[in-house]
Amino acid sequence: MTTEQSIMAPAALVALAKVADIPLEQGFQWLPANRFTAVYHPTVEVELPLLITGIADRDELRRLAQTLANAYPAAHPITVVDSRQNGQTRHLLLGELATVTAELPTVDALCVPPLPEGSSFAALQAIVAHLRSPIGCPWDREQTLLSMRHDLLGECAEVLEAIDHEIDGTDNREQIAEELGDLFMAGVLILQIAIDEGKFHLADAMQSIVSKLIRRHPHVFGDVQVDGVDAIWANWDAIKAEEKAAKGQVVHHPLDGVPAALPALEKARELQSKAQKASLLDRATLAMTWNEKVSTFQRSHETNALDEAQLGELLWTLVAVAQRAGLNAEDALRSYTVRYKTQVQKQQ
Repeated sequence: MTTEQSIMAPAALVALAKVADIPLEQGFQWLPANRFTAVYHPTVEVELPLLITGIADRDELRRLAQTLANAYPAAHPITVVDSRQNGQTRHLLLGELATVTAELPTVDALCVPPLPEGSSFAALQAIVAHLRSPIGCPWDREQTLLSMRHDLLGECAEVLEAIDHEIDGTDNREQIAEELGDLFMAGVLILQIAIDEGKFHLADAMQSIVSKLIRRHPHVFGDVQVDGVDAIWANWDAIKAEEKAAKGQVVHHPLDGVPAALPALEKARELQSKAQKASLLDRATLAMTWNEKVSTFQRSHETNALDEAQLGELLWTLVAVAQRAGLNAEDALRSYTVRYKTQVQKQQ
């Protein structure tokens, strides 16, 4: 049994678990309700039964339902227990709990059955660690941080493609979940390689991003006042520069920091944004040259004199025109290719 540093459950807890039909032989978790109502995600092992006690009132029960919904699906069965009414129980779906609390009798415990085996992040870590072990898979064992670069890019691209299928309103949740799982696997494999090589652990990566998010959101976690998104980004850039300076990472040029592996149109948008902030470029002025550059492009096309540099300049200007119109050129082209492919496939 897993509890808050408890080795054995009190007799009352065991009795309550039996009322809630928890199979004691596989063990279960017990936590008080107040451990859930002040957080967004429950810190529990979803592959073990969960017993929650000490539910003060219906408001706490509703907040509890909201927190559990971040870890369990709406269709997940649960059992509410009132031990003061001769162990009266009621079976519900988690998604129903928040809406039926007013109809329930006094509730002092809630039982959440486990999710299927293999549903947790820990399960993925265990599988990947086994694949990297001496009795694991030769391919996984021979991977390095450098060799995983291609796989990571490929998995990111497949997640984006799965999301793209929602452009026309299609509900593609299953494929997105599957591809996101593949991306997580690539990330966990990179993590396991780093652990095996003594470079860093999961805690190092988590501490880095958690502290960074808190640091870069002083308007949420501090007392900084902001007026709009532009002010948020200005603070973000200033804090980021301070972080780099503290690490001795001097930014040599305002255009530094754009990942080289970004798709070309998105890379152009990022570079233009940085150049605009540094007063190295004015998107409005650049966008005004669009008609002129299109005319030049047409003349070159008619005389078979097109070259790569001319096309690149036109696309660079197009990115500025799109941004001025509140559009993202990369997203627009991705969306169109999805619609085109779908339309052609439907016709055949």
